[in-house]
Amino acid sequence: MVKRVFILICLLAGVIVVSRAQDAVPESPEREIYTVLAVGEDVFEPDLWLATASEKGYLTTAEWRADSIGALAFLNYFHFDTGITLEEIQATFNNAWFEATFANYQSWQEISNCQIDDLTLREFSFINNNLKYDMLYWIEPISETRVQTMFLTFPEGSRDLMDEYAADLYPDAIVCAG
Repeated sequence: MVKRVFILICLLAGVIVVSRAQDAVPESPEREIYTVLAVGEDVFEPDLWLATASEKGYLTTAEWRADSIGALAFLNYFHFDTGITLEEIQATFNNAWFEATFANYQSWQEISNCQIDDLTLREFSFINNNLKYDMLYWIEPISETRVQTMFLTFPEGSRDLMDEYAADLYPDAIVCAG
C-alpha cells in the first residue's frame, strides 16, 4: 500500500513538472507568410479575391487577385536582417527601382509622390497588354529589419473602387495632398 501511494505521488509530481515545463517553453514566432496574409484578411473579400503567398529567405509576398474586376493587390515584405534606415529605404526604393519594376509594362508614368510620416505613397498610371491601369504604391518601414511595399492596381476608370480598398489598407494615405 505504501508503495502504491509513493508511485502515485511520483506520477502526480511528474505531471506537475511536465506541465510547468511546457508553460515555460517560449512560443515560436509566427511565420511571416501569415503576417502578410493578415494584411488583406479583412480587406479583400474571399468570394471576389483569390489569395496566394510565398516565403523566401529575404522576402515574403502575398498577392490578391480579383479577375472579375481586373484588380490586383501585391505585398512584398522585405527582410533586411542586418537592419535598414529610413535613408536607406529611400535610396533603395528610388526611380531606378521603379524603372526596373515596371520594365515589362508598355508605358508608365508617375502621377504623384509624397511622404506621410514614415510612409511613402507613389501613384502611377500605366499600360499593360494595351489596357490602362491606375496604381497606388506604398512603402512602409515595419521595423528595423522589415520593409513592406504594397500596391493596388485597378483598371483606369475604377478609381472610386480602388480608393475604397485603399482606405481599408491605408486610411490616411489614399492620395497625396496638394
